[in-house]
Amino acid sequence: MLEEFLGRQVTAPIYGKGWVDLMIDVDRDTSGKAINARYKGERSGGLPWVVIVGPDGVELLSSNAQTGDKNDGKNVGGPVSDWECAWFVEMLRRTKGEKVTEEEIQKVAADLEAYAAPRRRR
Repeated sequence: MLEEFLGRQVTAPIYGKGWVDLMIDVDRDTSGKAINARYKGERSGGLPWVVIVGPDGVELLSSNAQTGDKNDGKNVGGPVSDWECAWFVEMLRRTKGEKVTEEEIQKVAADLEAYAAPRRRR
């Protein structure tokens, strides 16, 4: 679901300005398990699990939410719920650098809401 969202017409060009998407299959890619161990370690979360790293390979932020509430530490995975979408957008906001504007982050947030809303459990 996350890959599908990131490829959407509104989101893809904005995402491409600030981030490089690299999917690692921990079971099939060479060194996939080692990369997973290096970045994810013992943190919770299924798939997808996201880590945003800087050019030096140092972690900036992960998809394990830092919300300070009951969802703190949980993985957003493919964001659908309100809190998952909010954390995913916050991840982008905190790591956007100079090439992506706040207006563009708001466009991605609106596109994520349009994508996620019909997929939410009632």
